[in-house]
Amino acid sequence: MKITSDIHTHTFLSACAARESYPQDFMRVCKSFGIKTLGFSDHLWDKAVPGSSNWYAPQDVEHVLQLKELLKGPECQAQCGGLKILFGCETEFLGGKHVALSREAMSVFDYVLIPPDHFHMKGFTRPADLNDPQGIKELMIRRFMEVMDLGMATSVVHPFHAMGWTPEMPRLIQSMITDNEYIECFTAAKQANCAIEINSCAVKPIDGNDGVGDDKFSPEYVRMMTLARETGCTFSIGTDAHNPKSIENAGGYGRFDRFTDVCGITKILFND
Repeated sequence: MKITSDIHTHTFLSACAARESYPQDFMRVCKSFGIKTLGFSDHLWDKAVPGSSNWYAPQDVEHVLQLKELLKGPECQAQCGGLKILFGCETEFLGGKHVALSREAMSVFDYVLIPPDHFHMKGFTRPADLNDPQGIKELMIRRFMEVMDLGMATSVVHPFHAMGWTPEMPRLIQSMITDNEYIECFTAAKQANCAIEINSCAVKPIDGNDGVGDDKFSPEYVRMMTLARETGCTFSIGTDAHNPKSIENAGGYGRFDRFTDVCGITKILFND
């Protein structure tokens, strides 16, 4: 399937993004690869919600709203022709009902991305002593279902990707999740009208013979996303780019095109 949307990008307003991560450069690069709908989703912790970390505290609603003014500027206006621009956010989730965005502030955004597995924030988004694969798996599934219960997410981003450990950990955890467990999660997502993100981590090439087809996609990601498609889920596309140059360096969206074909995916938010 030809991918024409990307709703998970980070400008310089996200503290972890490159300082040269300007919206007008995202527009230029994404247009060159055939993107027609581009969404900006900087990291956000609404100051109306208690419990922020020192890293998140400056990145409040007022902070990310600066992007709206930038989009009106001459640099962005010169690049936006032919693009539909969406203003979203990637907020944070600590489990239970502790999401870093108030329902009152949701109306500011065209869409809301929620990550159930930002486990790289040790002692904040995950228990500091959590390291065993079974415990990680159980927490990931519980957090996913809790996000569905909130009913606030337009899309759940980089699902079941165990951040904060070695690169091998995500595939190990995914291999431990049964088909039935995935189906239960994806059924909840369908009922919540929450899309499943196909993140750049899902289409990243893997080494050796452990793959599917010429692109060597992770078979665990193919299994996961195929089950989500069979369950009736809608998907979203997210490069999660923190610098427009990373999209250029990856050659654009070709791997997303091929991955969706491998998984038989056709229902994608904002895709023409």
